[in-house]
Amino acid sequence: MMSDVQKRMKIVETYKKLKSLRRTAERTGVNVKTVKKWVDRFGSHGKKGMVDKRFKMPVKSRGRSR
Repeated sequence: MMSDVQKRMKIVETYKKLKSLRRTAERTGVNVKTVKKWVDRFGSHGKKGMVDKRFKMPVKSRGRSR
C-alpha cells in the first residue's frame, strides 16, 4: 500500500510527464485543484512539502489545568 507522500509524489511525477493538470487529474483519479496543490507545494518545498500539515498534534498549553 502506498503512503500519502508516495501518492502525492506519483501525482507530481505524472504531471512532469504529461504537462497537463487536467490529464494528470484524469490519470491519477484526483481533481485538478488537488493536482495543482501538490505540484505547487513540490515546486516550493520539494519532497518536504508533500506532508499534509492539517493534522498537526495540538500543543499542550502550559498553566492552568482543569
